[in-house]
Amino acid sequence: MNLLRERGFALLWIGQSLSSLADWALRAVVLIWVYALTGSGIAVSVVGLAEALPLLLAAPFAGVFVDRWNRAYTMSGAVVARAIALLPLLAVNGRANVPIIVAVTLVANVAAQFFMPAASAAVPVVAGPERVGQANSILSLSTGAIAALGPGAAALLYSAIGPHATVLVLGSLYLVALPVLLAIPAPRPKAAASAGTSLMTEMRDGFRYMRRSSLLLVLAAIACVAMLGIGAISVLDVVFVTRALHRSAASVGLLLSASGVGELTGGIAMSVLAGWAAGRYHRLLGPATIVCGLALLGYAAAPNLPIAVAVLFVLGLSFPPLLVSFMTLTQLVTENAFMGRVMSLISVGMAGAQILSMTCGGVLTDLFGVRQVIAAGAVLMCAAGVLGVVKVRSTPAPRSAANEDSAREGPTTAPGEAAS
Repeated sequence: MNLLRERGFALLWIGQSLSSLADWALRAVVLIWVYALTGSGIAVSVVGLAEALPLLLAAPFAGVFVDRWNRAYTMSGAVVARAIALLPLLAVNGRANVPIIVAVTLVANVAAQFFMPAASAAVPVVAGPERVGQANSILSLSTGAIAALGPGAAALLYSAIGPHATVLVLGSLYLVALPVLLAIPAPRPKAAASAGTSLMTEMRDGFRYMRRSSLLLVLAAIACVAMLGIGAISVLDVVFVTRALHRSAASVGLLLSASGVGELTGGIAMSVLAGWAAGRYHRLLGPATIVCGLALLGYAAAPNLPIAVAVLFVLGLSFPPLLVSFMTLTQLVTENAFMGRVMSLISVGMAGAQILSMTCGGVLTDLFGVRQVIAAGAVLMCAAGVLGVVKVRSTPAPRSAANEDSAREGPTTAPGEAAS
């Protein structure tokens, strides 16, 4: 936790936490709002597709610009864009306006494609390559707290002051994050491409960089299989509450908060065990993913709300070791000059899997039932965990300062030796 005493990381932690709080709360509000207006699982899945499409379409280009630009300015511009994008939601007053919600979700998530890789790329810069795992553990701790508070608070705000006032509150969070993000010492990489380099050339360089790393390819495969399993489930909580548990849509806030409390607990554990975990992230990734899949199986079979809450607590508990391990392994094996493109390319693969999952999940939920869809997704999550156990065999050593700004022609070290 000494990292929080360092100005650069503290600014990143605060700015990212404010932005994440707005993201989590807004997502819960939008899903509740759409389901309240339509009562359709397919409509909820369409909102999920609007979240995933920017990952597929915008992320490859966004990654190039993240590697070209100052990372602090990129994050700042993204939060301003998302705050402005929320304004059309104030005009929504009925079912006929659901396309506005979908369009706003689409635009806001385009902006997010610049924020997320820039934030991930900033972690090794402000914390140092040797403390990436510790930094990710602290960030996961705040993410768990936000996951615990954000959805529940958003559901309460939605019920108390209505969707329009809630949108204004959440938009203000983005604006509060702006000056904090601007002050983060995360400049453009020294090895960033020159202004004359074409966009397509830099995208191609990113593809080539990933192909040279067996570990990055394995991590991307694990992420895609896991997202294929959990992609549809991420937007079906409100459907599960109403159809399987026969509760009001607002009860979804309790389920999401239970997962968030579990994630907070797991984040605390990862922060306490950060020293032990250093060098052992390969041992955490696969088992944590398997536990997540098993918890989802229990969720699918939950007969009532209390049991569903308990199972989602366990599910949330498994997220921090999964996410910290995945992010740390990716950051350790990737050079600073390629970080934005690598993160974005992995996001593209995940988006493709998420879109396929949501496309099938929404339709299959209305045809066969939400429990069956969640159970199928759980099996895929377990498969992703097995892949991690079998293929990820070691944790890369932290990169030296010299390698962090290596030439843009390609990596100076072979970045794939940590996978079998």
